[in-house]
Amino acid sequence: VRHILILLSILLLSFPLFGQSTKKVDLSLLAKELMLWMQANCEVPGVHPEHNFCNLNWNHPVPEITILPRKQLVKEFRKNGGNIPGRPVSAVKGFYVNRGRERFKIYMLDQNYSKVLPQADLLHEVSHYIQDKNGLLTDCPPNYEIPTYLMQIQYYKAKTGNGATAKMIKEYKRHFCNTLY
Repeated sequence: VRHILILLSILLLSFPLFGQSTKKVDLSLLAKELMLWMQANCEVPGVHPEHNFCNLNWNHPVPEITILPRKQLVKEFRKNGGNIPGRPVSAVKGFYVNRGRERFKIYMLDQNYSKVLPQADLLHEVSHYIQDKNGLLTDCPPNYEIPTYLMQIQYYKAKTGNGATAKMIKEYKRHFCNTLY
């Protein structure tokens, strides 16, 4: 089954989205493709065994995704208690709602999702959705943010062939509750 997932994710993500222009991307389809890619590429270097993506249940529907211009995205982010350690909230590119009546919803910045960087931004939030569906979103952000950033880096490297880092990993490693990274 894993070999089929790998083949399917390669086919889906090697080309521009089937039937899509490079300007307008079906984000539900992209999110599903990203879920398949993460499942097929679940071995992520540096992820603690307690947070191993290969041990997660991936059998979930695609989350609801809402695209907003920056000003509205920042407003929703603040309304949902959003915080980016060491950065202004205006830097937000997307966020996942893990509580309340909008739980399981993703808000994303209006950007060109036919490009790898915006796809990696969406992958980050879809990763949180899968973590939440598996009970892994806890009161300790490093436990879910660090694995997600590592998955995002792995995706970027696989799609571009270039190295990548995430400065936020250092921020989360310094967090008082971090004992695993």
